[in-house]
Amino acid sequence: MFFESLFLNVSILGAIVIALLFDYVTKFFSYWYVRHVPYKTPIPLFGSDYHRVLGIRNRSEEVNNLYSSHAKEKYVGCIKSRIPDLIVKDPNSIKKILSTDFSNFHCRGYGLDGSQDVCIRNNLFYSEGGKWTLLRGRMELLLNNMDLDIQDSLHECLSGTNGDTNVQQLLSEILDVVFKDLLIDNKLDGSVVRNTRELLQKRTLFEKLKSYLKDVLPSVYVMFGLNVLSEQYFSKFAQVLEESKLMKDIKKSETIFQDENDNEKKFKLSEYHLITSYLAVFIGEGYIPCHHVLTALLYELAKNPELQENARKCLNNRTEGDCLSHTIKEVLRLYPPYSVITRKCVKTYQFSDKDLSIDKGITITIPVELLQRDEAYYKDANKFNPKRFELNNGLSDNSYLPFGAGPRKCVGQQLALHIIEAVVTVILKTFIIEPCETLPDLIITDYNFKRFIDTNVSLKFKPIS
Repeated sequence: MFFESLFLNVSILGAIVIALLFDYVTKFFSYWYVRHVPYKTPIPLFGSDYHRVLGIRNRSEEVNNLYSSHAKEKYVGCIKSRIPDLIVKDPNSIKKILSTDFSNFHCRGYGLDGSQDVCIRNNLFYSEGGKWTLLRGRMELLLNNMDLDIQDSLHECLSGTNGDTNVQQLLSEILDVVFKDLLIDNKLDGSVVRNTRELLQKRTLFEKLKSYLKDVLPSVYVMFGLNVLSEQYFSKFAQVLEESKLMKDIKKSETIFQDENDNEKKFKLSEYHLITSYLAVFIGEGYIPCHHVLTALLYELAKNPELQENARKCLNNRTEGDCLSHTIKEVLRLYPPYSVITRKCVKTYQFSDKDLSIDKGITITIPVELLQRDEAYYKDANKFNPKRFELNNGLSDNSYLPFGAGPRKCVGQQLALHIIEAVVTVILKTFIIEPCETLPDLIITDYNFKRFIDTNVSLKFKPIS
């Protein structure tokens, strides 16, 4: 006791606790001010992220607001809860962060690599350090040995399609079969693909809460052992997974990687743990982004009948120019499945073009969607114009990043492009796509670090005789 009065002692102790807590949550609030970086004013407990925390804006909208508010600045600061975050708008600096100086920014900074969530713990997207190196090598080998022949399955999926059609539903039916063929086998029950996709797409109030914690308070997500899918869920499909094409490919890669290096010994995992994680990666980071891009692609082809016809001609005569490829690139520019790329600084870093030094632990946000819609890098940036990709006219280095760049560039880029092109090729050769009525604007929102099209897109599919 410092004083005889209990009330006085409790009051003083309470004041000390409040002061320490206030110091803790506001410790970095002046971080960008002393570095002369424009920033959004933070408030205790929320930082400058309060609009997103309170659900007033999603992550993309919050970054968009900061990006637009400081149009002429290369760097904009904010505070995520209590940690400083730097939004980098300069393509040259982005190149250094993602490629040239990758060793300083090799972590994504999600803080989820310690999670026991089966969808995260061995997920290349979330892993760091030696584990990421090991999983990256395995995934590259896996993808190089996969059988990518999916044309026959596509024709079967489209049989019977005629007239007004819900695009998202049709694409789900198509991609269910495509990924079943890629990962499972025609002879096996492929319901694991459909069920997993439906669960990962589910956006109930509880799922949104978990997504919020994973994004804003990852330490809480890890501490409470939250998960997207449980091991018990996958146990229902144990026999199918054991006999699947994916398991056979995993066993091949395990043979090659066995006892190859220290990382392999350190992160030794059972084949069952690997297949559940890999399946979650293929569906969460492959299927769902492909579904997003294909929905936007068919939407734009229906809006632009002349462009659609040119793309159809390209499929029959490649000498006319790769119109379809340019169209896909333009869709990826306007509707990237990920709106931002995040990194964490792992040691003190000095930006050479500005008297700006950041410390270890500071996070970096690269606003992919906004860079790809910036008039500084693209003429008529919000206009759908695939011709801008002919000979890369009008493109700026490092302002086109739908798959990222550098060593952590999306490992599945070629597979995703192959699936997208294969699906749209069969559709264009089989149907003329028209709007059912006046097409609404696409409403896109964030969920689980990805972008989701919230608009129900209905189009008219007219079979080509």
